[in-house]
Amino acid sequence: MVEDTKKKQHHLGLIIFIILLVILLGILGINYKNFVSKQLNPIRDNKVVKRTSPKTNTTAKIVGAYRDDQDGAAIVFNENGTGRYVYADKNNPDTNDSLTWRKDGERYLINLEDRDVTNPLTAMFDNNKLVITGSNEWNTEIFQKVNGELNLQQFLSDMHKKFK
Repeated sequence: MVEDTKKKQHHLGLIIFIILLVILLGILGINYKNFVSKQLNPIRDNKVVKRTSPKTNTTAKIVGAYRDDQDGAAIVFNENGTGRYVYADKNNPDTNDSLTWRKDGERYLINLEDRDVTNPLTAMFDNNKLVITGSNEWNTEIFQKVNGELNLQQFLSDMHKKFK
């Protein structure tokens, strides 16, 4: 009878141990899955992916067209993370580059498809103006938002007329 009680306690202890082990393995499995997902796609940010998130409005804040008449530059950001940057150059051919962008905290990172611009540019809002900075020889540019669409070819043409 004492042996029966000891066997039952032993079996109960073994069952509790197995249950705890299964729970622990489940938690580790979920954490491992999240870790691997972030390692395979580190740029993916759940705040950007979720369309119903309240953060979507701040992500879309940059979407639209901007112009910097002083420097002769304009930039357009599309909702899908792409866009275009143009610059009316007085002495060389105009710059007309495709770009990709993404939100990174309070700033936006911009990658120009231009072999001369190897590092991402950083864009932030300052008093309703978009300030874009970069490294190397990139000049800081301050852009004003345009209401509606901006025809970039017409913008370049207008800038060249202004420079004459």
